Amino acid sequence: MDDERWAFEEELEQDDDPPRSSAAEPVPEPDRIAGRDQDGVVTVVVSPDADVLAVALAPEWKRSVDPRGLHNAVAAAANAATIAALARQVDDVARNPPAMPTFGATPASIADESPLGTQDMLRLVEAATAELAQFTQRAAEVVDRRISAESCGGHVRGSVTHGQIVDVEIDQAWVAQVRTGEIESELLDVLSRLRGASAPTGLADGPQGPAIAEIMGLLFDPHRMARRVGLEPSISEERP
Repeated sequence: MDDERWAFEEELEQDDDPPRSSAAEPVPEPDRIAGRDQDGVVTVVVSPDADVLAVALAPEWKRSVDPRGLHNAVAAAANAATIAALARQVDDVARNPPAMPTFGATPASIADESPLGTQDMLRLVEAATAELAQFTQRAAEVVDRRISAESCGGHVRGSVTHGQIVDVEIDQAWVAQVRTGEIESELLDVLSRLRGASAPTGLADGPQGPAIAEIMGLLFDPHRMARRVGLEPSISEERP
């Protein structure tokens, strides 16, 4: 009976094939990275930053996989796309090394030549340690916890841990009645929500803060550090 029902629904879809899901903002084709499950039933397209752009099901996908197993194919395709995006990032960094990070430094902090005594250095290290602890706690809250999300339509749910999709649930009664485009749309919605929740803005830039910026600025400019701690003459002393 189930086979006859799937076949009937496939005939309906062939009569009116809806457009595939796509990203709201166009992304150049070279920057669209695809991941697929082992059977090629599901294709998930992401950006180089692993943001989900589109989800597509193969034509006549119900003949390739039992719809009750679609959730496994979705998870596999999404994870494959994420891994491919990470590989692209590693390759891009190797080809084009990034500029030295600023760690939140400002022009004023970079130009600071005021003397630093022993107590000043201790206070600076303590402040930087506190800033680093705040960042570490925030990152751990995101990386270590299991994050779940539900599509707007309420028919698809998923969970992510450590950046990997670990669970996808699809309403079987719903998936048996709707067209492929509707399924793709809700899959795109839930995968996008999971990505956004597991990769909040700010963490990718590393720890930030005035104390960290000042310490890193001193490390990258050892002569200025030596001047500020009194190991080299200050700029004012060097002038005639």
